[in-house]
Amino acid sequence: MGVNMLDVKQVNAEVVLWELWALRTASVKELSQRTGLSFATVASILSGFVETGEVVLGGRLSGTGGRPSQAYVFNAEFAHILALSAQVRNGTHLIRSSVGTLYGETIATNEKSFDQIELISFETMVDAALQAHPKIKVAAFALPGVVRAGRVLVNDYPALEGIDFPGHFRERYGLLGVAGNDVNAALAGYAVNSEPAPVVAALYFPRQFNPGAAVMVDGKIVEGALGYAGEVSLLPIDVDWKRIDYYRPQEIGPALARLVAVFCAIVNPSRVVLYGDFFTEETRRAVTQNIPSSGVNRIFPELVYDRDLDRDIIAGLFSQAIAAYKQHHRTKQ
Repeated sequence: MGVNMLDVKQVNAEVVLWELWALRTASVKELSQRTGLSFATVASILSGFVETGEVVLGGRLSGTGGRPSQAYVFNAEFAHILALSAQVRNGTHLIRSSVGTLYGETIATNEKSFDQIELISFETMVDAALQAHPKIKVAAFALPGVVRAGRVLVNDYPALEGIDFPGHFRERYGLLGVAGNDVNAALAGYAVNSEPAPVVAALYFPRQFNPGAAVMVDGKIVEGALGYAGEVSLLPIDVDWKRIDYYRPQEIGPALARLVAVFCAIVNPSRVVLYGDFFTEETRRAVTQNIPSSGVNRIFPELVYDRDLDRDIIAGLFSQAIAAYKQHHRTKQ
């Protein structure tokens, strides 16, 4: 089978573009050295991307000798990404949206409350975002429940169950879509801005609904065979998470310690991130004072409090949206 030269050119173009994305700014010579492609090939590829607007001309870069070279800059504003997260805050149902660049830098945020979260609630937020930022190409959704391949299987908001989020928003708006569990997104966002660890877990306690959990092993979220990994409500630990008094340390502390112990036995995390609005100093002490056994105590992980759930979710969604944009860009060339 002969080599398809068009395919080779497309692959080379993608290599150059995303190497420039990683560097942000570079010369032809630098990109040639980093990609192994010839100077002429890189120059031709960059010229094409300048024409499309995906790359812009920068200033002149001074070298160790000879004339200064032209700088090329990845245009992070060529397309925008949209992150949307449904959640409950102080008993109010909210959808938060953030618009970002192709570097995941936030350029706009919006938040709206709803009596109940339904599909039309997300459409309302997407409509507003697109009106203000028509360059949005990808929408990433964080949803409280089980999501498998973009389809909602189980959700705190029953009206969302059965909906194929990527398919719906592709058909309605022409957007690339990514949808997943909200705690998975938060843990992915936490990992973006934190020291890496082999195994990390996250637990989110919305209080009005059952807790959610996520596990990351070697930098990858573990969703399980059917997407149910992290469904805390299925664990047989005899805690009614909707009725427990989260503000009584002597009640919630032992429950949290037992829940973390379950993850110790299954995945043995070195770190567990806890999201919630009730973690007083007394509650934190109650957790560590109620570790259920000496065996668990030996492997009890570092507990990370005071994380901003919204910030981590948005960071995780931006990361997923950028990955989806890159993948689509490669396949459409």
